[in-house]
Amino acid sequence: MRLTRREFIKKTGATIIGASLIGFENTLEKRKLGKTGLNITILGLGCAQIGSIRSFKQAVKIVETAIDLGINYIDTASTYGNSEEKVGEVMKSRRKEVILATKTLQRDKESSWREINTSLERLKTDYVDILQIHSVNTMYELDKITSKNGSLYAVIRAKEEGLCKHIGITGHKNPEVIKEALNRFDFETVLIPLSPVDKLLNDFGDVIFPIAQKKNIGVIAMKVLADGRYIKFVSESLRHVFSLPISTAIVGMQTLDELKQNVEIAKNFVPMSLSEMQNFIEKTKKYASTSILWWKQG
Repeated sequence: MRLTRREFIKKTGATIIGASLIGFENTLEKRKLGKTGLNITILGLGCAQIGSIRSFKQAVKIVETAIDLGINYIDTASTYGNSEEKVGEVMKSRRKEVILATKTLQRDKESSWREINTSLERLKTDYVDILQIHSVNTMYELDKITSKNGSLYAVIRAKEEGLCKHIGITGHKNPEVIKEALNRFDFETVLIPLSPVDKLLNDFGDVIFPIAQKKNIGVIAMKVLADGRYIKFVSESLRHVFSLPISTAIVGMQTLDELKQNVEIAKNFVPMSLSEMQNFIEKTKKYASTSILWWKQG
């Protein structure tokens, strides 16, 4: 039976027991988010798991505590359960403290426009900093979103009307699709899976890093812990991804203990050497399959 993240923390003693907010004296490193002009913390809060937390109050507490601990990047989506409502509860009073991102999964202009406005209502804000076209994994989808009636034009309209500041794109399966997207349109950010295991299975980094550097596109990492599939490597996985040419890595955190643990790792980050990275990739290579990296199936 697979060990849960919570069980792992209890078993290994990795929890920062009794840690108060005052105890985190050093600060999270910030990096430039490409051409956006934004400076974001290397650890961001990914909110897919926030949407799955049953207790609304507990989820809100995690978002609030993430901000208290110095995280300034929050990434959500309308498809993450009731994540936007939970984040919105915090945004009512703390919107100015964070860089907020959400996504549209719709492919046509009209449906996407409705989704964007619904997201803003749920988030209780007039705008998001980053609005991303979500999960573009095939050339067919790319052609659809960039067509005359595609969702890209709803996102462009949102930017023109002040509903978002910057435009991004996300992809899970095919790095060549995202590379083509970055060549077709001046996206300002890109969100891609970047775990050590991804390096061995249709790696996004090799394809996207060069074009992102050339075009000054902010790279945001996701699936850093392989969606919780190898939690015994939390510290090394975070250190690995922070050592890559990214702006931030969004991580899902369902408990305050997980949150505090990850913040402490990020605050004490020391870059991996090339040999350390290669050794870590070798150590985790047994996880390099689509049964584990399910988002790369098909």
